[in-house]
Amino acid sequence: MGKGGDGMQKLKGLEALADLHKAMGGEKAALPEDKEDPQGPDGPSLLYVSRDRKARKGKEVTLVEGFDEVDHSDLANVVTRDLKAHCGVGGAWKHGQILLQGDHRQRVAKWLEAAGYKVKHKGG
Repeated sequence: MGKGGDGMQKLKGLEALADLHKAMGGEKAALPEDKEDPQGPDGPSLLYVSRDRKARKGKEVTLVEGFDEVDHSDLANVVTRDLKAHCGVGGAWKHGQILLQGDHRQRVAKWLEAAGYKVKHKGG
């Protein structure tokens, strides 16, 4: 009786939750509206990810270029913060570029693509 009885109680709990949801007027969640243009989030249509060592005493940084310094600075600050947290590194938003300490090109490109941006790798 132990396993069968527990399963029935869980099912009754889910049914009660479904009844409560229906009583509150909820039938099913509204789906997001289809956009006419399949572009990613508000912001640039294409971002470039590269690695750089110039003028940094040999230290590698990952650069994300393509944000307009004026039009997308607030968006770039949010993306910078999220990328720094995702990669677990320091970084900054300077002169229209996102700088992340270390070589994280693959990880950054995957995160940006998942966020809806088109990404191209730049350099070797």
